[in-house]
Amino acid sequence: MKYLRLADRGLTAAVSALLVLSFAVMLGLAALQVILRGVFQTGLLWGDVAARQLVIWVGFFGAYLASRENRHFRIDVLTRFLPDRARLWFSAVSDLFAAVICYFLLRASLTFVDVGIDPDAIAFLHIPQRWIAMIIPAGFALVMVQFLVRMGVSVENALRGTVPEESV
Repeated sequence: MKYLRLADRGLTAAVSALLVLSFAVMLGLAALQVILRGVFQTGLLWGDVAARQLVIWVGFFGAYLASRENRHFRIDVLTRFLPDRARLWFSAVSDLFAAVICYFLLRASLTFVDVGIDPDAIAFLHIPQRWIAMIIPAGFALVMVQFLVRMGVSVENALRGTVPEESV
């Protein structure tokens, strides 16, 4: 479990860095477009498309971080009435369920990238649309991995009988 947590921290650092970079580029492109249009009556032809695509990237990176911090959407009405150990087991099962859902979304998004996008389509700056769209399956894979890690931590805590402070 020690190595899993170390890998999780490394992946989280990488995703956080990519989130900051993507958000900065997205914000910079939007600001540059406003300045170019307002002052010079021109703009980058690809700027709006790139900014829109980066919104999707930022969303998936944010979803990964939200699932890591247990700040994703969840319905926890029942868990409030469960004892601590049962709450950990319930959390493990619900994290496994969420990981399975992410797996099916990952498979569907791979099909979308493979079948639904023209292989010759270019998004902007000679970057193939398929490369840009790969954030969708990659994002679902990242979130799936995070739910599996959370499930493992919940099972470990339930077996040990320890309740982490954030779940109390």
